[in-house]
Amino acid sequence: MTQESWFQRLWRLITPELIYLAICYIVDLAAAAYLRFSMGGEYSSGNFEKFTVVLSDKLIQYAVLLQTVAAFFSILILLWMYFKDYRKRRFVFERKSTAWPWWGLLIPIGILVSLTGNFLINLTNLTELSENFEQSQKLLFSGPFVIQIIGIGMIIPICEELIYRGLIFMRMRQYCNVNLAIGLSALLFAAFHGNVVQGIYGFATGVLFAYVYEKYGSLKAPVLVHVSANLMSLGLSYVNPSFADRGRVFIVGIAAAAVCLLLLWAVDGHVAARRIYLNNADAAAGAQED
Repeated sequence: MTQESWFQRLWRLITPELIYLAICYIVDLAAAAYLRFSMGGEYSSGNFEKFTVVLSDKLIQYAVLLQTVAAFFSILILLWMYFKDYRKRRFVFERKSTAWPWWGLLIPIGILVSLTGNFLINLTNLTELSENFEQSQKLLFSGPFVIQIIGIGMIIPICEELIYRGLIFMRMRQYCNVNLAIGLSALLFAAFHGNVVQGIYGFATGVLFAYVYEKYGSLKAPVLVHVSANLMSLGLSYVNPSFADRGRVFIVGIAAAAVCLLLLWAVDGHVAARRIYLNNADAAAGAQED
């Protein structure tokens, strides 16, 4: 691998996020322009303030749809970057098959992580103290439920996994040991959410997603956990469980965390994708990391 400067490394780490944010901005701008054109005749120049409020409400109403569209187009570019990176890696994961039950275990792990996060975070006052969290929840759970399932439950998680695990985490793996790469990629994933509540949850799940990627040696592993967790969160938002009984909420949250850790312990002991280094120097460095 060609030696890179620190600036080049930093640029490679932030580029995937910048691409996604740029596409989100373009999609939002296009939607605003379309709405401005379609509604322009309904408002005279004297009602510009009212028009601005209506336009803002429309964009909030279609927020999930717009983010889904942006994520879809981002995936097309991110996949190209991912496969380009793959050809330049200093190691590859051994292509031996993992038995299907171990892949299936990733689904309950994602569900349990979602239960743990939603139940335990609601025991704190963080949700009430974070105004940004309330705003983000309003945006996330706006629009038709079917669009939420397709967008938040499937397309957006795939996009985020390409950014933070497929590109950022694996690029960090070329520069530092696995533990540091997991921690730093999780921090970036947490910061991306933009508020304390989702940041805490994002960091914990970011560590988990990178861990299962490393264990299974395939991006399909964190995608499966992430999709399962998001679909569970959507299910909880639809059912809207009561968190008034704090004792019961605490018990359910702790039980979900305990079962999740038990499943991860089973995965840790039975699933391991071996890394194959492409030259002797990297092999020696990899042995020190392990």
